[in-house]
Amino acid sequence: MNPDIPYRTFRLAAGLLIATLLTVLGASAGATQHAAAQQADQTADEQAEYRSVVPASAETDTGLFLVHRVDGKILFEIPDAMLGRDMLIMSRYDKTQDGYASVGGMMAGNLLVRWERREGRILLRGVSHAKTASPDDRVSLAVENSSFPSVIEAFPVLTQGDGTSVVDVTDLYLGDHPAFSMPRRQRSQLGVKSFDRDRSWLEFTRSFPINVEVRVVRTYAADSPPSASRGGAVSFEVNHSMILLPEEPMMPRLQDERVTYIGIERTDFSSSFQGVRPERYIRRYRMEPSDPEAWARGELVEPVRPWIWYIDPATPEEWIPYYIAGVEEWQEAFELAGFKNAIQARRAPTPEEDPEFSLLDARYSVIRYVPTTVRSANSGGDVVDPRSGEVIRAHTNMYHGLDERLRWWLLSQVGAANPAFQTSELSEEDMGEAIRYVVSHETAHSVGLPHNQMANFVFPVDSLRSREFVERMGHSGSSVGRTRYNYVAQPGDNVPPERRIGLWDKFAVMWGYRPIPGATSPDEEFETLNEWIVERAHLPWFRSAGALFGMDVEWDPRRMTEGISDDPVQAAEWGMKNLRYAAENLMDWVLAPGDDYYELETHHLQLLTQWNRYAEHAAAAVGGSWTHFKRYGEEGWVYTPVEPDYQRKAMRFLDEHVLQTPDWALQLDQLRRIEHAGVVERIRAYQELAVQRLLNHARLARMIEHEAFLGNETYRPADMLDDARGMVWREVTSRSAIDTYRRNLQRAYLEQAHYLLNEAESEHWNAPRSGNLRVGSNDDPPLNAALHIGQSDIRPLIRDQLHLLQGELEAALAAGISDRMTRIHLEDALVRIETALG
Repeated sequence: MNPDIPYRTFRLAAGLLIATLLTVLGASAGATQHAAAQQADQTADEQAEYRSVVPASAETDTGLFLVHRVDGKILFEIPDAMLGRDMLIMSRYDKTQDGYASVGGMMAGNLLVRWERREGRILLRGVSHAKTASPDDRVSLAVENSSFPSVIEAFPVLTQGDGTSVVDVTDLYLGDHPAFSMPRRQRSQLGVKSFDRDRSWLEFTRSFPINVEVRVVRTYAADSPPSASRGGAVSFEVNHSMILLPEEPMMPRLQDERVTYIGIERTDFSSSFQGVRPERYIRRYRMEPSDPEAWARGELVEPVRPWIWYIDPATPEEWIPYYIAGVEEWQEAFELAGFKNAIQARRAPTPEEDPEFSLLDARYSVIRYVPTTVRSANSGGDVVDPRSGEVIRAHTNMYHGLDERLRWWLLSQVGAANPAFQTSELSEEDMGEAIRYVVSHETAHSVGLPHNQMANFVFPVDSLRSREFVERMGHSGSSVGRTRYNYVAQPGDNVPPERRIGLWDKFAVMWGYRPIPGATSPDEEFETLNEWIVERAHLPWFRSAGALFGMDVEWDPRRMTEGISDDPVQAAEWGMKNLRYAAENLMDWVLAPGDDYYELETHHLQLLTQWNRYAEHAAAAVGGSWTHFKRYGEEGWVYTPVEPDYQRKAMRFLDEHVLQTPDWALQLDQLRRIEHAGVVERIRAYQELAVQRLLNHARLARMIEHEAFLGNETYRPADMLDDARGMVWREVTSRSAIDTYRRNLQRAYLEQAHYLLNEAESEHWNAPRSGNLRVGSNDDPPLNAALHIGQSDIRPLIRDQLHLLQGELEAALAAGISDRMTRIHLEDALVRIETALG
């Protein structure tokens, strides 16, 4: 107390203060009670408004969103926390009308979206991450402006919950919105007139922690339905998944052409690169060690989230163990990355075990069994985070018709050396093993590995005939390449035909999935990733390159589909021995008393297909180059021209096995059991392909360029054309009769020459790009310039050949031709030459 203030004065002041405080407190309490009453009234009003939209009787599922079903309507109750988050929409067929689409197939490509609130509405917006920039970089403003999200749909907010907005999405899923309806291309093919809402309905809605699933049946009026055409309708059941992407994207790993991976592409405008060059990241499942310390000590540890695959309950029971084995074969590869039990396969839970489980649920990777005549399988990561390449979900379709194709491969490629495949019905064990290989191959694609064709062309031919070698090393470096079986092995070699993952497969998984401690960005990983490649670069089975498809791009014989060995031409020689043996014994192998001739017909056609494969392998060497992807600092070229002697070896193979009449395919006792006529045209078609390969604009252009640099050290185009003319027209100089097949072949030669001289002038043929470099905008100079045939040496070379041939034909006719058809043919050939030369 201040001694200068009298005690009475202090008491009076204190009393007044207490009175004032009591008054204020009383008023405050009254105000609080009043506010509380108002809040209660407001809450009651909001609850009443909410219940008017979402009544207590609504069917509600809890998960990523609250999903309500009210009187046939679908209501999404979207939390504020989910606004602005990246989500991916995936649409797959669950049931389809016969002939329309495959069960499990994609209805349309995935769509990246965000939900946003604006002026009392909720917007669904389409987002792109093709362009990116650091938020701290001023250029990010320009990137944002040039990546404006499309407005897919706008929804009025019907009511609000506790930090949520309720919208009606019924028309999105059950209307004819283009994002959720039959794609335009199918509409055109089927003559779709309209979507019929009355014949469409909602099957179910389900909400899970990170995804929402909506399944609907859709019907369209159509003029050309794929089946039941009289009904004029197309119906199918489609499952739409909306899956939340990780809030923090997985750190991506840079793609490298030396270890081929399926990838994604983005352009980072904050990159230090002075220009515009897309960054490419590999696609891979997220693998993180559950025990980082043990992993760092070199121990195998389980991943935080093992990759579980679920097998369709529709799968025939006998094949399920082989499906599981095909998936789990890849555990060995993941062990090199430090993970055990990383990838697993299980039977899908039964409805009793999990009534909400669905093979189309976007959380699960699955293997679907599809009852279709398609003789194949397909797979891949079908939910991939476009920001990082993370595979969220993968899907494999195993088509029922695959079994037949496996029998064709086994008989035509390795049947001669394996009596168990000399049949029209494989044992359950042999078919199961073949199916296991396909599941393994398709699983590799989901892991992120594309067809690495080069890894199939790595082992010596002699080694592929050694049982000890094949059991130790396999018959190729990869089971992911488009090569099936070891057609080099001969009867008596006792080489096992089974396919297993190879050395490259294991290395590629290690390279793509092994964590690199301390690296906090993709660039910081590069030094280690590069080291892993360079230290193995001298071993061919650690190299990779994709397959080359199409006559214009057959320029590396070690990148051709369906081939093996480091000597593709010699391997094709051994393959032809097996092919001939199979053709000679085909009826005994595939027919039993009472059979019709379906098996004979289909296997006959497969033998011709295999024959054409060997022709492709050899032709690729002519004017070709060997590929070995490298980076600066590694010695040697990326593209090395094929040695001239090897090119000539390939030409000799084509002469002996392709251009000469294939008597092995002309067994009359077989042919007249399957057709009254047709084989002459089939052989003509295949031999025409062989001629078109040799007299191909792109091949000749490559040979012209090789000659420009190497001169006599390469196989000159004029020499190749001389050799080809001599092979195709050898009867002219030998003065022998020309049979039907050879006459067809020679006319195909003249037609191709005529085409190059007269019809290709206006066409600009693009030479194949290298595969590891890409052209940017239209302002960039093309790496491989368009080929102007009229300005190249191609036309003079072809004209020279026709003049030479013209003289040879005239000399032969002047000497006298006793065989009437041969004379008629040569006279006709002269007319064709004169027409071509103009």
